Amino acid sequence: MNQTRNRRELLSHINQVSFAVDDVKLFLDTHPDDQEALAFFENYSRQRNMALKEYAAAYGPLTVDTSDCSRGKHWNWINEPWPWQEGGC
Repeated sequence: MNQTRNRRELLSHINQVSFAVDDVKLFLDTHPDDQEALAFFENYSRQRNMALKEYAAAYGPLTVDTSDCSRGKHWNWINEPWPWQEGGC
């Protein structure tokens, strides 16, 4: 994506793909050999990871997985607004 989506759009997208990932994980618990569900999981999991990285690069990390500890000499997770601030969620 050439231009970063605004914070609200990106959070909405992250919420949507996260819901899809969580939902299909529950389905896969009882249908572990369903190839279509596995492909769906892989696709939406990839989209979620990309969106989380995009968000972290533009607005700061939402999860510890996208926190970049190499940016400075101190923990800067708290420096960014929380997702529910600034009209977030």
